[in-house]
Formats: sequence, structure tokens, C-alpha cells
Amino acid sequence: MRSSNDDCELVGTDYILVPEGEYEIYFISWETSSRFSRKDSKDPSKIKGGKLYLWFEIDPYNNQGEKKLVFMALNVEAVLLPIGKKGKFRVGKRSKYYSIFKRLFGEKAASYAKSPKFLEKTLFKGRVRTVTRDEKQKAYEVSEQYSVIDDIISLA
Repeated sequence: MRSSNDDCELVGTDYILVPEGEYEIYFISWETSSRFSRKDSKDPSKIKGGKLYLWFEIDPYNNQGEKKLVFMALNVEAVLLPIGKKGKFRVGKRSKYYSIFKRLFGEKAASYAKSPKFLEKTLFKGRVRTVTRDEKQKAYEVSEQYSVIDDIISLA
């Protein structure tokens, strides 16, 4: 409940910090972002560059107590408008996104990589790392550090 002294409302997700290592992870959703992008003067329906955020639940069988959501950030070649939840994007065949699909699904990678929805309802083993520096390589205080999925290693 807001009081008359509330001039600011905190929104969004506060990132969590878990010990680095390998965890079972379960895909939840994805979103596109215009972070680190620029307008495409030839095609106003897309933005060159940008990010894809894949959201996972760590330890989905609740072995460690509480539900923990962590993301995996991937660079994309282009983000198609509109950006946001379940947004459309373009990636190269040498991208980390496509490499993950090749490792996980082999010959079916090209058809599965057409949408992150093919990751749904599947349990994976993922590697978690701690983010200790910002995009300008300035060190975070320990209280500002957070965890991300660094790689999807295999099907669980």
C-alpha cells in the first residue's frame, strides 16, 4: 500500500545470487530487448543488435527450498518490433543461441531453433556464474552481484 510519502515505486525483478556451479534448470519464458542495439535505417521493423533473455527456474524440484528465477543473456543479430515478452529476433548460425540448440538437439536443431518455445517443458543441466562487473567493467559491490545462466550444458 502506498502512502502519501511514496514518490518512487520499485518495479521489475531483483536478480538473485546463488553459488556458482551446475544446476537443473527449467525454461520459463523469453524476452527481447533493445539493449546495445541501434536503429536499422533500411528496415524500420527491426533493430540491429539487441539482446535475448531466456528465463529459467533453477532447481525446479525445490531441493534447495525456494523458487529462483535466473536469466541467460544472449546477443542477437536483430530484434524485430515490438520488443518484449516472447519477442521475435534473428540470430546467426554461428551464434551461441544456435550452438546451444545444435548441442542439445543435433539434427533437429534447425527446426527447433526457430523459437525458444521448443525449450519449454524440458529439464536441462545449466552452468551458473556470478556477475561481478557491470558493462563498463566496474566491479560490483558484493551486495550488487547476481547470478546468470552461463551455458546450457545438456538435457537433464
